[in-house]
Amino acid sequence: MPKTDAGKTSNFSPIADRYDATREIPSAQLGACYERLVRQGLLPVAGTIIDAGCGTGQISLMLAELGYEVRGYDVSAAMIRIAQAKCRVELKARYAVADVRSLPESDGTCDAVVLSKLLQHVEDWQSACRELLRVLRPGGCLIELNDRGAFGNSVRKHFARCADASERTQRYLGLDPHDREPLTAFLMAQGCEAVSVDTTDLKWEKAISYGEALDQLQERLFAEFWYLPNAAYDRILADTAHWVDSQPEGRSRIEVLAPYLSLQVFRKAVKRAAAIE
Repeated sequence: MPKTDAGKTSNFSPIADRYDATREIPSAQLGACYERLVRQGLLPVAGTIIDAGCGTGQISLMLAELGYEVRGYDVSAAMIRIAQAKCRVELKARYAVADVRSLPESDGTCDAVVLSKLLQHVEDWQSACRELLRVLRPGGCLIELNDRGAFGNSVRKHFARCADASERTQRYLGLDPHDREPLTAFLMAQGCEAVSVDTTDLKWEKAISYGEALDQLQERLFAEFWYLPNAAYDRILADTAHWVDSQPEGRSRIEVLAPYLSLQVFRKAVKRAAAIE
């Protein structure tokens, strides 16, 4: 969890080796999402795309496969190593360690910015947004992509309820991912246009057992709970394990979730030339 003068940001290095196994957006839905963005003129047919908070490259490697030049940045060196290892040599993709609040990019040099599950992990998310707008060309789009409902299993919900009831620790360093309004208000105040894109039809099924969900909490795979005191985390985990074992079928019980893709798209303003008198 590095801290800069700008504030804290969550570092996923401790769980990098488990990230891809526990988080996935199916390629069919992701590909359909990008095709829709191109068709609506929100993603160029070619160009340079920055993946901010790229992690293991899950959302941007497909863009490289489609022919885009991708530059991914993340504070986690372990996540960057995994992203680069997955990148075939013929792809125009480069992943590097950098804080999204201070990118090694010149002004207006990228055609689009993509991000997923980033701003909830950055304490001063407004600084990150300003930096992403700085490197984005006028008229280009900032595209926030999330998989809604992928982690809303009953075991994690029980853990979250217990955490909220017993601790006042803030779950997220930055934005609450369940509240879309602050990001919209902030970016519109920066002169951006909010563009509506319906992707609720891009859905899939995800099955998880109660035991698997409990194991993921045991491994502390979810950053929203990292800031609980250790003693509180252990106590809530024990309570959750007791609750799981009291349910019909216990840890063997299978729950089927219905995740879908959710987008927030913002177009950067184009400066208009001054009128000639």
